[in-house]
Amino acid sequence: MQKNRWQTVAGHAEIRYGQYIVPNFVSSSVALQVTEHELVIISPGEALLADWPEAWRGPQMKISIIMPNGFHYLGVKAWQAAFPQAVLYASAKAIDRLNGKGISGIRALEKEQPALPAGYKILLPPGHRAGDMWLCKTCPQQGALWITCDSFLNYARYSRQPIARFLQKRLDAAPGLKISQVVKWFILDDRHTFKNWVLARLDEDKPRILIPSHGEILCAADLSEQLRCLVDARL
Repeated sequence: MQKNRWQTVAGHAEIRYGQYIVPNFVSSSVALQVTEHELVIISPGEALLADWPEAWRGPQMKISIIMPNGFHYLGVKAWQAAFPQAVLYASAKAIDRLNGKGISGIRALEKEQPALPAGYKILLPPGHRAGDMWLCKTCPQQGALWITCDSFLNYARYSRQPIARFLQKRLDAAPGLKISQVVKWFILDDRHTFKNWVLARLDEDKPRILIPSHGEILCAADLSEQLRCLVDARL
């Protein structure tokens, strides 16, 4: 996928998806079109602003920005400058760290949530020190779609950047569907609770599409089983 470009997701016309580099690692932004003049941006990358459609730049646009954990904030100030009326959201667990990074006025998702397209709901995984936020889209015909944060990675190959490649190998963070050792040992503060929650969600949602914050979109009829095996093996 070409970096710094927004693309649609097949079968999901309301989703725009883009990738950017922060720092050394490929990261992802997701935009959800709620109505003609209302959008939700998840983990906005500064580099993706240049390719933002002109039709979505006018003063009539209502923009909500979700920081999906306490570490996904680097592009937020650039997006606030472009859209001064944007409303910021994050989980309560993430807000303290984000405030410490100079980002204020954040609304806690536990108390208030932006409007979402039909079929979407916000998920807040327990046992997660970073305060992850996920989204689930229920798709009766296609199986559910998950938009996750750092809990899962899906890099198609090792990075060409020497530092990133070294870390990916040491942390078993690539290639393919992974749970990084960083998540296991440093991001989770209650692995048992998180694991049980994920397994229960897999039983309920049965996702067939995964859009992680790092790596490529994964579409598979057996995605739910792949994730279950990964969680069982790594956690």
